[in-house]
Amino acid sequence: MSECYSGILEEMTIDDVCDLQANVCVIPIGSTEPHGPALPYGTDSYRAEAACYGGTRRANELGGRVICLPTQRISLNNNFRAFPFACRMAVRTFMSLIGDLVEMCESEGVRRVVIVNAHGGNPDAIRASMRDLSSRDGAFVCLIHATTCASPEAQQVWENRSDHAGEEETSQILYLRPELVREDKITDNPRVNPVVDVLKEFKTEFVRPWHLYLPTSAGGDARKSSAEKGQIVYESAIDGMGRFLSGLSKAPDSETFPY
Repeated sequence: MSECYSGILEEMTIDDVCDLQANVCVIPIGSTEPHGPALPYGTDSYRAEAACYGGTRRANELGGRVICLPTQRISLNNNFRAFPFACRMAVRTFMSLIGDLVEMCESEGVRRVVIVNAHGGNPDAIRASMRDLSSRDGAFVCLIHATTCASPEAQQVWENRSDHAGEEETSQILYLRPELVREDKITDNPRVNPVVDVLKEFKTEFVRPWHLYLPTSAGGDARKSSAEKGQIVYESAIDGMGRFLSGLSKAPDSETFPY
């Protein structure tokens, strides 16, 4: 490789791609779904893309050979059907998409694939796809969340953690895409808990109908959100993602990789 490339496939020419000789492929996965009155439908996709694009650039600056595919913006939102234009596909279709993308990477000679997810409805199906793919002698595939690589110190900025359009996601979008945030709509979004107490007592897992769980489609107190908090977490996440991807790229090949 004669020079440092961004690794962002959409930005590269065919000569750039050939010269990079990537040995790690990143697949960013977001979602297009409602995030309440304050945040855009593309919240999860913007978060995934920022972590992956920034992390890929950083990894290649550190000597990695990493390429990042375009962000997958439609994923699993079957429990959002009550809300308008919550974009979704069938679980089996999504799993097939994961399999097809991994097989494409393999056909290009890439044997290390990193799936970076930013939507809470996706991990179970991604893990099932990975288990299915592991039944053959293919690429090493791993899954990581978009901000997992942020340091514990950076994560301490959160005062009210929540899983959907609360302080964390609102702060991140205030940093990444401030022009899309309706700041006058940022509030404490109510959650509705099941009245069947034994479900919580025995830690039962079930698919939550989102319009019953979060009537406004957002949940959690977002009033202490700030772009500064989002910046602290994302700068740390991008730095960590870069170190993770470059480390994976530089790890020696072996028949028993990663062991």
